[in-house]
Amino acid sequence: MTEHIHHLRIARAALAAAATLVLPNHAAAQQRHHETGVNHKAEQMTLHRGRVTAVSLGYHLTFSSNFNGTKLNRSKWIDSYPGGVRTHSNNEQQYYSPHGYSVSHGALHLIGTNKPMGGMRYTSGMIASYGHFSQKYGWFEIRAKFPAGKGYWPAFWLLPADGSWPPEIDILEILGDQPDKVYLTNHYSQDGHPAGKGGFYVGPDFSKGYHTFSLQWTPTKLVWYVDGVARYSTHENIPHVPMYVIANLAIGGDWPGMPDASTKFPQSMDIDWIRVYQK
Repeated sequence: MTEHIHHLRIARAALAAAATLVLPNHAAAQQRHHETGVNHKAEQMTLHRGRVTAVSLGYHLTFSSNFNGTKLNRSKWIDSYPGGVRTHSNNEQQYYSPHGYSVSHGALHLIGTNKPMGGMRYTSGMIASYGHFSQKYGWFEIRAKFPAGKGYWPAFWLLPADGSWPPEIDILEILGDQPDKVYLTNHYSQDGHPAGKGGFYVGPDFSKGYHTFSLQWTPTKLVWYVDGVARYSTHENIPHVPMYVIANLAIGGDWPGMPDASTKFPQSMDIDWIRVYQK
């Protein structure tokens, strides 16, 4: 779909939702970065400071979902982008179906399938805390495991609650054909244009079991952790606006490429819990 049509669709969705919720202009959020243009460092960064937790650093819990039971907690989450938008830019090929997830066995499962829906080639699932929770600074954390296969693109990230973009903080992004590599990225404005910089960490195969991914965000720094160990940090272009939480399983797109004959469907991004802390 063309960019004009995509933005028009977002605007219509926002107007439809305005009867129950006053929304800012979220068109910018749908212009989410092309990761191929981000300056990821050529080598991974490992910061040798030992294993830490939010509690060990003096943070207290402000928001959490353990995904117990059989239904998504609607007092905490929506299952689309703001305004009911269920598609995205970046040439992504998934439609975020209201049935694209399940809650069972103490986890949320965002399920990618090769079933066409909403004009897209695939269906999948997402959640966002927009309208329910946002926070400026703190510790943001997810425990999850991810699908392996060409074209899968799971992520856990933050967007401004006021609908502006950038900034954006990607706490994790994984490409399904490289399931042992996690990308850690900060997006910001530079000279009036979107820019981004980040690192990556190569570790175990993150599709084989659950791992914890965290972001420590203060007024002066961002630090990314994998299983409690700091793997990348920056003191540049720190955002200073409240942000809400998103977890999604994208399929296809300019960065991960399209699924191929080796990609297995269905598969899921399985989330044990999401927690946010603050000092």
